[in-house]
This record gives sequence, structure tokens and C-alpha cells, in this order.
Amino acid sequence: MAEIELKFVTRQDSTEDFTTKVIPALTQLGMSVSQPQVMHLQNDYYDTREHDFQQHKIGFRVRGNNGTFEQTLKTQGIVRGGLHERAEYNIPLDNDTPDLRLFDAQVWPRGLEPAALNAVLERQFSTNFTRTAVDVTVGDSVVEVVMDNGEATTGKTQSPICEIELELKRGDLRVIFDIAEVINSILPVRVSDVSKAAQGYELLNGIAPTARHLPDFLSLHTDVSTEKAFIKSVQVAVQHWQHHEHMFIQTGSVKMLGEVMNSLRLLLQAVSLYLPVLQCNQLLELHQQLMKYLPQWQWQDDLQSLRTLVSKKSMFAKCLTRHGSLQSYLQGRKAGLIHAHDPESLFFATVSTDIKLRVTRLLVEKPWREQANNVDMPVLEHAKGWLTQGWQTVQQSMPTGRIMAPANYESIEIVLRQTLWNGFLLASLFNNESERFRAPWLDILTGIEELKALMMLQALVDEAADEEFAAIHDWIKEKTSSLIKVMERTRQVGMQGDIYW
Repeated sequence: MAEIELKFVTRQDSTEDFTTKVIPALTQLGMSVSQPQVMHLQNDYYDTREHDFQQHKIGFRVRGNNGTFEQTLKTQGIVRGGLHERAEYNIPLDNDTPDLRLFDAQVWPRGLEPAALNAVLERQFSTNFTRTAVDVTVGDSVVEVVMDNGEATTGKTQSPICEIELELKRGDLRVIFDIAEVINSILPVRVSDVSKAAQGYELLNGIAPTARHLPDFLSLHTDVSTEKAFIKSVQVAVQHWQHHEHMFIQTGSVKMLGEVMNSLRLLLQAVSLYLPVLQCNQLLELHQQLMKYLPQWQWQDDLQSLRTLVSKKSMFAKCLTRHGSLQSYLQGRKAGLIHAHDPESLFFATVSTDIKLRVTRLLVEKPWREQANNVDMPVLEHAKGWLTQGWQTVQQSMPTGRIMAPANYESIEIVLRQTLWNGFLLASLFNNESERFRAPWLDILTGIEELKALMMLQALVDEAADEEFAAIHDWIKEKTSSLIKVMERTRQVGMQGDIYW
């Protein structure tokens, strides 16, 4: 059977707050909530030594509940924002010993033989948690809401499980979002696309703090519709956001926050780009909300400048390694910035979760179909005009005859970023000359980021007012002059490039 669910992660056990605050709010809206049912669940997850299940994005477990046992197989399915839609197969067992041969042969991906797998199964990890479940009924629709609180364990290491899951049992999928919005308005939650099986594998294998960079371009077929191109663009942005949000919470790696900022900028640009065609109030409201939300992450620019300054691989390393006290000061500023803005709290903020819920709801309901006329038109019909408009804005912002100073480059950063994001979203519709055309502008954007780091270093050195740092003033001036010369030459090359659309 198909399983459709939305998952929230909480910072702690929220069962009591759900009972005392959320249930009354749901009933006030006319929803019927059943009496809570409490279960203590023991789940053992199995795989082969070669992790065949993990490689095929399959989760397989045996669940024990008060002396009864059941084995469950879940396939990869589809993830839209935080909404999971996948096949789930359940078979009762007499005891806690798994038997893959009991599943219908058709449920297995090609190349996996259940009898052979059954002989080499090994328990990988377990999840032990208390589940509190209620059914929420709205008209003919029923959504099961469960609160799971416990831990995942390999026997040697553990990680907490604090989740709220909403699963559609029957009826209208929109009811899940109605309930989710109430929960988000009351409890600190964040949307998650990480299953318990995935959490267990992370615990088993460890998590390397490696950022997952976006591809050079969003891959689109030349005949893709405007609607499908938009859907793919926002899916990529939200998946990128959720992945790096999760990675930061799990590892504390600061570089994940830069990718979160990239996700937000990409999401805003995708909505801005397609809004004139996919005209609907819901998309306009999302755009307005993103415009208000992004300034909460503007401190990221300073954080990334500080990361550049303290990096051993940057242009600053050779100079700054001679000034240990300044390096320590920069590291302190970096840590202070993170502490002051508390990114984990931003992830659990109501507005952050509401944006993800709005995006997911948009992808499910597609409200523009009721108000717009050109949703099925190939996006290629719009792409040339959109790219031309952005390119003209760049040309007007930095005309060929104008000598650009550092302040001029900083002032055009937003326009340049927006134009490059448009290229990311649309360039694959055209020939492969797009990479050559974009290269100098990407280099200029990198140059702007280095300029901002230099300006920050100058301000910090001035603030310190230490004679020891006097030599750094000359170094900054020299590096700034050299960088501007390179950027100016790159700009001339970029201005002479032939457009690819």
C-alpha cells in the first residue's frame, strides 16, 4: 500500500504540549481528535553486509509491540519538500525473526533475490521509542498523528528520536497541511526528509561534514513545461536547504550554513522568475514571505567573509599566519556571530517551517492552474526573454566604459547573483556555450566575495587599533588593487562574450 506522510522533528518530547495545546486548537477548528493510544515499539533494522537495501533506498525492519511482531519493507518513493510518498508492505510474523520470502516477489527491485538476501541478513541498528497516536478526522478525511520519542542505537552509539509524523489514512491530502500548520503555530518544529532508517544508517556509518554543492545547471529538457520547470527548481532548492540544515544540526559544520543561504537565494529567485507566469495568490504570498525571511540570514555574508579570512587555503593565509593574535580574534568573531544568531533556533522557527510547508503545499495543490493560462507552455518560450532582461540589467549596472571601484562591485552583487541564478535555472535549455559565457561572471562574483572579506579585515584591523597590524594596512591596499585589476580584465572579457540563448 502507498504511504503518504509529513514528518516534523522536535527538539524534545512534545507529547504533553501536543495534548494540552495542539489538540484543543484542532478541536476549536472543528476537527475531531481520538483518544491517544500509547505503544512501546522495538524496531530492528536489517540489511546485508554489503548494504544492498541501503544502496536501493529500501528500509526493512522487524517491529515488536507487546509480544506481536511485524516486518515492514519501504521503498524509496517520492519526497516533495517534507512530504514522503512511498510504497509500504507489512506482514505479520510469529516471532522477531525476519523472513523476506513472505513478501510478494513483485515488490523487489530488479536484481534483488529475497531468498538469497534472507540467508545473509544482519541486524544493523535498532530504534526504541514510545509512540503516542491520535486520529484527526475532518469530514471524510482521517490523518493519523503520532509522536515518537526514544532513540536510535547501534549498541555502541545512540541518537535521540523526537518526531511528529502525520500520515494520511484516507481522504483529502490538504488536511495534512491544515493540521501541520496548526502544529507549527504552537510547537517549535522543523520539516524533515530523513527517515528513521536513514538516521540509523547515519549513526552506523558516521556523518562526514561534507557539503553537497549544487550542479552547474538545473537539468531541463527543451520541451519541459513552465509548470514542471518551476516545480523542479523549487524542489531542488528545498531539498538542498533541508539536507544542509540536517547536516549542520548533526555535525555543527559552519560551511553547511553557506549552502543553506544558497538554497534560500535559489528558492527566492525561482519564485521571482516564475511568478509573472504562474500567477496565483499563494505564490505571491510565498514570495512576500521569502523577501521578509531572507534578511534574517544576511549575517551569513559576514560569516562567510570570516570563514574566508581564517581559511588556510585562502589568499589571506600567508599574511595572517604571521599574526596569531589577529587570527584568534577572527576566530572569536566567527564563533560570536554564530552564537548571536543561533542558526539551530532559526531552523526551528515558525516562519522557516511555514515556508517549507507552503512550498510543499504548492507542489501538491498547484493553485496556479485555476488562475493562470500558460502553465503548459514550454518554458523555452519564456527563457530567452528572461535571460535577455537579466543580461541587460547587468550591462546597465556596469557599462564597459566605466571604471569600477570596490564599492561599485559590492553594489552590483545582488543584480549579478540574480542573473546568475536565472542562468542556473534556464541555461540547460540551450547549447553548451552557456558555461563559457557564465565563467567570467562567476569569477567576478568570487572576486566580490574576496573584496568583502578584505573590507571586513580592514574594518577589524582599524577597530583593533594595534600598531602590530600597521603592515596589514599596506597588504590590504595592495591586494585590493591587484584584485580589482583582475576583476576589471575579467569584466571586459565577460562583456565581449556571445550570449548563448
